[in-house]
Amino acid sequence: MMTTEQSLHKLFTRRAWYKHSGMKESTARVYKKRFMENKLEMETHIKILKSCGFKLVQEMQWEEQISHEQIKKNLTDKLHRANVFWSYDPSSTSQISDEKLIEMVLLHLDIDEVNDLFRLFPKIKIQGVWKEKMLSQEPLYHGLNRLYAFLYFGIKDPDRYIRDFIHKR
Repeated sequence: MMTTEQSLHKLFTRRAWYKHSGMKESTARVYKKRFMENKLEMETHIKILKSCGFKLVQEMQWEEQISHEQIKKNLTDKLHRANVFWSYDPSSTSQISDEKLIEMVLLHLDIDEVNDLFRLFPKIKIQGVWKEKMLSQEPLYHGLNRLYAFLYFGIKDPDRYIRDFIHKR
């Protein structure tokens, strides 16, 4: 596999690379010149490669890079706005322990914020807090416990898992 840039470079090194692509020679020269000057748009890259017999093997995948401190600050800000952390100073996220943050996000925020938790902490840590804080209060959070067990922790039969956890305690 090659990147888009590598594929175009390989294509443009061939003589008469445009012959069977349905492209005019003058258009092909313009595209090659723009590519060499880094002025060719990504859509045009893809169009040229497809017309010359290249196949897209894997989609490009992107992930926004946000620091752990920024994620934690966003989560604590949302909890402050929901009046969950009313007794903490809103300007300092270091006062709040990781376990408390995990517990409150699991209890009070939506799926997007729970997904951010998994970007911030390892799954085993979140699962430990979930077991200790939420499963131990079982009938109260039964719906949430079932959701988290199935969706995030890969438990195939959440009801049986929850029942077994309660009976072990």
